[in-house]
Amino acid sequence: MLGIDFGKTVNEVHPSLYQNGVEQSRNISNSTLEGLATTISKLKAERKSRIYKMRETMEALCQLWKLMDTPDEDKRQFSKVMSILILPEEGITSPGILSQEIIEKMEAEVERLTKLKTSRLKEIVMKRRTELEEICQNAHIEPDVSTAPEQTDALIDSGLIDPSELLANIESQILKAKEESLSRKDIMDRINKWIAACDEEAWLEEYNQDPKRYSAGRGAHINLRRAEKARILVTKIPTMVDNLINRTFAWENARNKPFLYDGGRLISVLEEYRLNRERKAEEKRRYRVELLTQSPLLIENDS
Repeated sequence: MLGIDFGKTVNEVHPSLYQNGVEQSRNISNSTLEGLATTISKLKAERKSRIYKMRETMEALCQLWKLMDTPDEDKRQFSKVMSILILPEEGITSPGILSQEIIEKMEAEVERLTKLKTSRLKEIVMKRRTELEEICQNAHIEPDVSTAPEQTDALIDSGLIDPSELLANIESQILKAKEESLSRKDIMDRINKWIAACDEEAWLEEYNQDPKRYSAGRGAHINLRRAEKARILVTKIPTMVDNLINRTFAWENARNKPFLYDGGRLISVLEEYRLNRERKAEEKRRYRVELLTQSPLLIENDS
Protein backbone atom coordinates (compact mmCIF):
# COMPACT_ATOMS: atom_id res chain seq x y z
CA MET A 1 0.00 0.00 0.00
CA LEU A 2 3.00 2.30 0.50
CA GLY A 3 4.15 1.74 -3.06
CA ILE A 4 7.63 0.80 -1.81
CA ASP A 5 9.70 -1.85 -3.60
CA PHE A 6 9.63 -4.96 -1.40
CA GLY A 7 12.78 -6.53 -2.86
CA LYS A 8 14.81 -3.39 -2.42
CA THR A 9 13.59 -3.00 1.15
CA VAL A 10 14.48 -6.51 2.35
CA ASN A 11 17.68 -6.48 0.34
CA GLU A 12 18.82 -3.55 2.45
CA VAL A 13 18.32 -5.72 5.54
CA HIS A 14 20.25 -8.67 4.04
CA PRO A 15 20.72 -9.66 0.38
CA SER A 16 19.92 -13.30 1.07
CA LEU A 17 16.34 -12.44 2.04
CA TYR A 18 15.36 -11.69 -1.55
CA GLN A 19 17.17 -14.20 -3.73
CA ASN A 20 15.33 -15.89 -6.57
CA GLY A 21 16.99 -19.29 -6.30
CA VAL A 22 14.86 -21.83 -4.44
CA GLU A 23 17.87 -23.57 -2.93
CA GLN A 24 19.51 -20.34 -1.84
CA SER A 25 19.93 -20.16 1.92
CA ARG A 26 18.47 -17.26 3.90
CA ASN A 27 20.35 -15.47 6.61
CA ILE A 28 18.24 -15.58 9.75
CA SER A 29 20.83 -14.44 12.22
CA ASN A 30 19.86 -12.30 15.18
CA SER A 31 21.18 -9.21 13.46
CA THR A 32 19.07 -9.97 10.38
CA LEU A 33 15.96 -10.51 12.48
CA GLU A 34 16.65 -7.30 14.35
CA GLY A 35 17.08 -5.55 11.02
CA LEU A 36 13.73 -6.89 9.84
CA ALA A 37 12.04 -5.78 13.05
CA THR A 38 13.54 -2.32 12.70
CA THR A 39 12.45 -2.10 9.06
CA ILE A 40 8.91 -3.21 9.91
CA SER A 41 8.77 -0.62 12.68
CA LYS A 42 9.94 2.08 10.27
CA LEU A 43 7.39 1.01 7.66
CA LYS A 44 4.58 1.14 10.23
CA ALA A 45 5.69 4.61 11.28
CA GLU A 46 5.88 5.66 7.63
CA ARG A 47 2.43 4.21 7.03
CA LYS A 48 1.01 6.16 9.95
CA SER A 49 2.75 9.34 8.81
CA ARG A 50 1.45 9.01 5.26
CA ILE A 51 -2.10 8.33 6.42
CA TYR A 52 -2.02 11.50 8.51
CA LYS A 53 -0.52 13.49 5.65
CA MET A 54 -3.01 12.17 3.10
CA ARG A 55 -5.96 12.83 5.37
CA GLU A 56 -4.75 16.36 5.97
CA THR A 57 -4.22 16.93 2.24
CA MET A 58 -7.54 15.34 1.31
CA GLU A 59 -9.40 17.54 3.80
CA ALA A 60 -7.77 20.61 2.28
CA LEU A 61 -8.69 19.34 -1.17
CA CYS A 62 -12.30 18.72 -0.18
CA GLN A 63 -12.56 22.24 1.23
CA LEU A 64 -11.23 23.68 -2.01
CA TRP A 65 -13.62 21.54 -4.04
CA LYS A 66 -16.57 22.76 -2.00
CA LEU A 67 -15.36 26.34 -2.09
CA MET A 68 -14.88 26.35 -5.85
CA ASP A 69 -17.84 24.21 -6.90
CA THR A 70 -15.50 21.69 -8.51
CA PRO A 71 -17.37 19.34 -10.90
CA ASP A 72 -17.54 15.64 -10.01
CA GLU A 73 -15.48 14.62 -13.03
CA ASP A 74 -12.50 16.60 -11.70
CA LYS A 75 -12.81 14.85 -8.33
CA ARG A 76 -13.03 11.38 -9.83
CA GLN A 77 -9.26 10.91 -10.08
CA PHE A 78 -9.09 11.00 -6.28
CA SER A 79 -12.19 8.90 -5.61
CA LYS A 80 -10.23 5.91 -4.26
CA VAL A 81 -8.17 8.09 -1.94
CA MET A 82 -11.27 9.71 -0.41
CA SER A 83 -11.94 6.51 1.53
CA ILE A 84 -8.96 7.40 3.72
CA LEU A 85 -11.07 10.08 5.41
CA ILE A 86 -13.57 7.58 6.79
CA LEU A 87 -11.71 4.27 7.06
CA PRO A 88 -9.81 3.31 10.23
CA GLU A 89 -6.06 2.83 9.79
CA GLU A 90 -6.34 -0.95 9.77
CA GLY A 91 -8.96 -0.71 7.02
CA ILE A 92 -6.62 1.07 4.58
CA THR A 93 -5.21 -1.85 2.62
CA SER A 94 -5.56 -1.02 -1.10
CA PRO A 95 -2.27 -1.58 -2.97
CA GLY A 96 -0.36 1.63 -3.60
CA ILE A 97 -2.99 3.86 -2.01
CA LEU A 98 -0.39 5.42 0.31
CA SER A 99 2.29 5.79 -2.33
CA GLN A 100 4.42 8.91 -2.43
CA GLU A 101 3.30 9.44 -6.01
CA ILE A 102 -0.35 9.79 -4.99
CA ILE A 103 0.55 12.11 -2.12
CA GLU A 104 2.52 14.36 -4.46
CA LYS A 105 -0.34 14.32 -6.96
CA MET A 106 -2.78 15.42 -4.26
CA GLU A 107 -0.45 18.15 -3.02
CA ALA A 108 0.00 19.41 -6.58
CA GLU A 109 -3.78 19.61 -6.99
CA VAL A 110 -4.13 21.53 -3.73
CA GLU A 111 -1.44 23.95 -4.89
CA ARG A 112 -3.10 24.38 -8.29
CA LEU A 113 -6.53 25.06 -6.83
CA THR A 114 -5.11 27.42 -4.24
CA LYS A 115 -3.62 29.55 -7.02
CA LEU A 116 -6.95 29.61 -8.83
CA LYS A 117 -8.91 30.27 -5.66
CA THR A 118 -8.89 34.07 -5.68
CA SER A 119 -10.10 34.51 -9.25
CA ARG A 120 -12.55 31.64 -8.99
CA LEU A 121 -13.84 32.78 -5.62
CA LYS A 122 -14.74 36.15 -7.06
CA GLU A 123 -17.06 34.40 -9.52
CA ILE A 124 -18.51 32.22 -6.77
CA VAL A 125 -19.05 35.23 -4.51
CA MET A 126 -21.08 36.89 -7.26
CA LYS A 127 -23.02 33.67 -7.88
CA ARG A 128 -23.87 33.23 -4.20
CA ARG A 129 -24.77 36.90 -3.86
CA THR A 130 -27.19 36.54 -6.77
CA GLU A 131 -28.69 33.50 -5.05
CA LEU A 132 -29.08 35.53 -1.85
CA GLU A 133 -30.81 38.35 -3.73
CA GLU A 134 -33.22 35.90 -5.38
CA ILE A 135 -34.16 34.38 -2.02
CA CYS A 136 -34.70 37.85 -0.57
CA GLN A 137 -36.67 39.00 -3.59
CA ASN A 138 -39.03 36.03 -3.37
CA ALA A 139 -39.49 36.64 0.35
CA HIS A 140 -39.75 40.44 -0.13
CA ILE A 141 -36.95 41.10 2.35
CA GLU A 142 -33.93 43.34 1.94
CA PRO A 143 -30.56 41.57 1.41
CA ASP A 144 -27.64 42.49 3.65
CA VAL A 145 -25.91 45.50 2.09
CA SER A 146 -22.52 44.54 3.54
CA THR A 147 -22.02 42.02 0.73
CA ALA A 148 -23.46 44.10 -2.09
CA PRO A 149 -21.53 43.60 -5.38
CA GLU A 150 -20.41 47.22 -5.63
CA GLN A 151 -18.63 46.82 -2.29
CA THR A 152 -17.33 43.26 -2.53
CA ASP A 153 -15.71 43.74 -5.95
CA ALA A 154 -13.62 46.64 -4.70
CA LEU A 155 -12.66 44.80 -1.50
CA ILE A 156 -11.53 41.68 -3.36
CA ASP A 157 -9.58 43.62 -5.98
CA SER A 158 -7.82 45.69 -3.33
CA GLY A 159 -6.92 42.62 -1.29
CA LEU A 160 -8.49 44.12 1.83
CA ILE A 161 -10.59 41.02 2.40
CA ASP A 162 -10.06 37.31 1.95
CA PRO A 163 -12.57 36.08 -0.66
CA SER A 164 -13.12 32.88 1.32
CA GLU A 165 -14.15 34.93 4.37
CA LEU A 166 -16.49 36.99 2.22
CA LEU A 167 -17.97 33.83 0.75
CA ALA A 168 -18.48 32.36 4.22
CA ASN A 169 -20.27 35.57 5.19
CA ILE A 170 -22.59 35.33 2.18
CA GLU A 171 -23.25 31.64 2.87
CA SER A 172 -24.26 32.64 6.40
CA GLN A 173 -26.55 35.33 5.01
CA ILE A 174 -28.13 32.81 2.62
CA LEU A 175 -28.83 30.44 5.50
CA LYS A 176 -30.32 33.28 7.53
CA ALA A 177 -32.44 34.44 4.58
CA LYS A 178 -33.77 30.91 4.03
CA GLU A 179 -34.72 30.61 7.70
CA GLU A 180 -36.37 34.03 7.57
CA SER A 181 -38.22 33.08 4.40
CA LEU A 182 -39.50 29.88 5.99
CA SER A 183 -40.75 31.75 9.07
CA ARG A 184 -42.62 34.20 6.79
CA LYS A 185 -44.22 31.56 4.57
CA ASP A 186 -47.67 31.52 6.17
CA ILE A 187 -47.96 35.31 6.09
CA MET A 188 -46.55 35.51 2.56
CA ASP A 189 -49.14 33.01 1.34
CA ARG A 190 -51.87 35.17 2.86
CA ILE A 191 -50.37 38.30 1.30
CA ASN A 192 -50.41 36.65 -2.11
CA LYS A 193 -54.07 35.68 -1.67
CA TRP A 194 -54.91 39.23 -0.58
CA ILE A 195 -53.08 40.72 -3.58
CA ALA A 196 -54.86 38.28 -5.91
CA ALA A 197 -58.20 39.30 -4.40
CA CYS A 198 -57.34 42.98 -4.90
CA ASP A 199 -56.47 42.28 -8.52
CA GLU A 200 -59.84 40.60 -8.99
CA GLU A 201 -61.55 43.56 -7.35
CA ALA A 202 -59.83 45.95 -9.76
CA TRP A 203 -60.85 43.75 -12.69
CA LEU A 204 -64.43 43.63 -11.41
CA GLU A 205 -64.62 47.43 -11.23
CA GLU A 206 -63.51 47.69 -14.85
CA TYR A 207 -65.91 44.94 -15.83
CA ASN A 208 -68.85 46.68 -14.14
CA GLN A 209 -68.10 49.85 -16.10
CA ASP A 210 -68.17 48.02 -19.42
CA PRO A 211 -71.56 48.71 -21.08
CA LYS A 212 -71.14 45.65 -23.30
CA ARG A 213 -70.50 43.19 -20.50
CA TYR A 214 -73.85 41.45 -20.98
CA SER A 215 -73.60 41.21 -24.75
CA ALA A 216 -73.54 37.84 -26.43
CA GLY A 217 -70.02 38.35 -27.64
CA ARG A 218 -67.29 35.77 -27.54
CA GLY A 219 -66.13 34.99 -24.00
CA ALA A 220 -68.95 36.95 -22.35
CA HIS A 221 -70.14 33.91 -20.38
CA ILE A 222 -66.60 33.30 -19.10
CA ASN A 223 -66.30 36.87 -17.85
CA LEU A 224 -69.75 36.63 -16.30
CA ARG A 225 -68.74 33.58 -14.26
CA ARG A 226 -65.49 35.29 -13.30
CA ALA A 227 -67.43 38.35 -12.15
CA GLU A 228 -69.69 36.19 -9.97
CA LYS A 229 -66.68 34.59 -8.28
CA ALA A 230 -64.94 37.95 -7.97
CA ARG A 231 -67.93 39.48 -6.15
CA ILE A 232 -67.83 36.68 -3.59
CA LEU A 233 -64.07 37.03 -3.20
CA VAL A 234 -64.24 40.80 -2.76
CA THR A 235 -66.62 40.43 0.18
CA LYS A 236 -63.93 38.40 1.94
CA ILE A 237 -61.18 41.01 1.59
CA PRO A 238 -61.88 42.85 4.89
CA THR A 239 -61.68 39.58 6.82
CA MET A 240 -58.54 38.60 4.92
CA VAL A 241 -56.90 41.89 5.89
CA ASP A 242 -57.93 41.61 9.54
CA ASN A 243 -56.58 38.06 9.79
CA LEU A 244 -53.39 39.10 8.05
CA ILE A 245 -52.88 41.96 10.51
CA ASN A 246 -53.45 39.63 13.47
CA ARG A 247 -51.02 37.04 12.07
CA THR A 248 -48.42 39.70 11.44
CA PHE A 249 -48.72 41.10 14.95
CA ALA A 250 -48.27 37.58 16.34
CA TRP A 251 -45.17 37.08 14.17
CA GLU A 252 -43.68 40.38 15.32
CA ASN A 253 -44.38 39.69 18.99
CA ALA A 254 -42.80 36.24 18.77
CA ARG A 255 -39.61 37.61 17.19
CA ASN A 256 -39.56 41.07 18.73
CA LYS A 257 -39.03 42.78 15.38
CA PRO A 258 -41.22 44.29 12.65
CA PHE A 259 -42.38 42.25 9.67
CA LEU A 260 -40.92 44.15 6.73
CA TYR A 261 -42.23 43.80 3.19
CA ASP A 262 -40.00 45.36 0.53
CA GLY A 263 -38.44 47.55 3.20
CA GLY A 264 -41.67 48.82 4.76
CA ARG A 265 -43.56 47.53 7.77
CA LEU A 266 -46.40 45.31 6.59
CA ILE A 267 -48.72 46.38 9.42
CA SER A 268 -48.49 50.00 8.25
CA VAL A 269 -49.30 48.99 4.68
CA LEU A 270 -52.29 46.90 5.75
CA GLU A 271 -53.69 49.52 8.11
CA GLU A 272 -53.36 52.20 5.46
CA TYR A 273 -55.08 49.92 2.96
CA ARG A 274 -57.89 49.19 5.41
CA LEU A 275 -58.33 52.90 6.13
CA ASN A 276 -58.42 53.78 2.41
CA ARG A 277 -60.88 50.97 1.77
CA GLU A 278 -63.19 52.20 4.53
CA ARG A 279 -62.89 55.76 3.22
CA LYS A 280 -63.70 54.59 -0.30
CA ALA A 281 -66.71 52.61 0.93
CA GLU A 282 -67.94 55.65 2.84
CA GLU A 283 -67.60 57.83 -0.27
CA LYS A 284 -69.64 55.33 -2.27
CA ARG A 285 -72.30 55.27 0.42
CA ARG A 286 -72.53 59.07 0.49
CA TYR A 287 -72.70 59.17 -3.29
CA ARG A 288 -75.64 56.77 -3.30
CA VAL A 289 -77.43 58.77 -0.60
CA GLU A 290 -76.86 61.94 -2.58
CA LEU A 291 -78.27 60.38 -5.72
CA LEU A 292 -81.32 59.10 -3.86
CA THR A 293 -81.88 62.49 -2.27
CA GLN A 294 -81.67 64.33 -5.58
CA SER A 295 -83.92 61.94 -7.49
CA PRO A 296 -87.27 60.91 -5.95
CA LEU A 297 -87.74 58.70 -8.96
CA LEU A 298 -84.70 56.66 -7.97
CA ILE A 299 -86.13 56.32 -4.47
CA GLU A 300 -89.38 54.92 -5.85
CA ASN A 301 -87.52 52.49 -8.09
CA ASP A 302 -85.31 51.44 -5.23
CA SER A 303 -88.29 50.72 -3.01
